[in-house]
Amino acid sequence: MIKLKFPLLVIALICVTTVCKPSVINFKSIKAALHHTKTIIDNEAAATLCPDDLLTFAQSLIGTRYRSASANPLHGFDCSGFVSYVFKNFSIPVPRSSYEFASAGEKIDLADARPGDVILFTGTHTRRRRIGHIGIIVSNQSGETTFIHSTSGKEHGVTISAMDKRYQKRFVKVVRLLKQNDQV
Repeated sequence: MIKLKFPLLVIALICVTTVCKPSVINFKSIKAALHHTKTIIDNEAAATLCPDDLLTFAQSLIGTRYRSASANPLHGFDCSGFVSYVFKNFSIPVPRSSYEFASAGEKIDLADARPGDVILFTGTHTRRRRIGHIGIIVSNQSGETTFIHSTSGKEHGVTISAMDKRYQKRFVKVVRLLKQNDQV
């Protein structure tokens, strides 16, 4: 797959210069145009990616240690760093923080979750219902849901976990980023 980072910047600059007067161009308008072009590419990449390929890549990272605020496999991953690293490997831009995933993709019921969908949980603070942990659905059959994530818990790194009572209490929602999961 061809990486499109430089052409994306060129497209963004063209969009900005055709919409704005040259004396009015600023970084906010460049960022907005870049975001618009990323969305177009995001839709194309997300529509063609096979969930099995995404999960094979994600599973190749099992055992990578946990590290807060990191999205680098050489140093370790936090939960959102892991998820964003996996999706960005396939040129699908996603949020970097777990909280921002709340507004990404399309919300679906847990019963309809498919491999490759993103699952969101609250953080470990029992009184706050704010999203603080995410993972990627590996399997969802016969009421048994498993997901891959980077955890600061006893596994302390990338692992596959079952949706046990501990995670059921913290469950918030599932979001779909891979549109072909709608067709399965």
